[in-house]
Amino acid sequence: MPLLTVISDSPGAGKTGVAATLARSLAYAGRRVWLVRGEGDGGNAADDAHWYSTLEFAPGSASTPVAANVIPPPNDDEVVVAELDAPLDRADATLLVTRGLPDEARVAEVAPLAVVAVDVAASALADAPDECGGAPLVALGEDRTLAGFSVSEAQAALRAETLVEGDGIDPTCDHLVIAPIGSDSGQPYLERFESKAVVVRFDKTDQHLAALATEPACLILTGGRRPSEYLYDAALARGVPVMLSRTDTENTVIALEGIFDRTRFHGERKLERMSELLSGTGLVERVSGALG
Repeated sequence: MPLLTVISDSPGAGKTGVAATLARSLAYAGRRVWLVRGEGDGGNAADDAHWYSTLEFAPGSASTPVAANVIPPPNDDEVVVAELDAPLDRADATLLVTRGLPDEARVAEVAPLAVVAVDVAASALADAPDECGGAPLVALGEDRTLAGFSVSEAQAALRAETLVEGDGIDPTCDHLVIAPIGSDSGQPYLERFESKAVVVRFDKTDQHLAALATEPACLILTGGRRPSEYLYDAALARGVPVMLSRTDTENTVIALEGIFDRTRFHGERKLERMSELLSGTGLVERVSGALG
């Protein structure tokens, strides 16, 4: 059975999402799948490999990065999907993933089964060709869900203290929303945003409760001081994680600027969204046909 490699020339291009989504599609079609993360890309490779090892549709996947030259061949009943930084000569098929539209010469050099261009600007998406460098091109536009940041990523960026653990799922957030001044207008305003992180000052208990009523992915308190005990009880009851930033609201938001540009691909929501975007492009069918 075959080996599929998913490669890119730069970190953050989107190969983790493409590899995981295709692996899930193959598994749901009845194939036994093993996901591999090749060495490289700094600490991101270790994070990707660990996440792969937790995916139920790819049991037994390695929890640490594997050197490309020692990736084992597939067993008789298995497909190996390997995320790598460079092509592998013994691969049965290769996909090239780029951020934005690809360079035609590079595509011709790799000669992939197909190219997946992620995060293509709307102005370029409408004119994207069907092929590039002799390979079919699948162009995906900028997408808020794929760019969403996880609660743990926000916590790391802020070096924030965890006040309430939540339900432990580490959800992703499509929106970063600052709570309005009043709680009366706060709840209707916050309900407009799905999968959000809400930023609010530590002493605004009425806004805390209004935000929790809208089921946020997390609550980020600012000002560096402990909130009311009412918040702890309400957040625990709803399973919402709460973190405390040491700076004021303005500087907390400044610290989170650009977080959408450096997020990692993980979580069920991103898998589902990538699957939706690839559905109807013919990529899954093309890969299945090439792998036999």
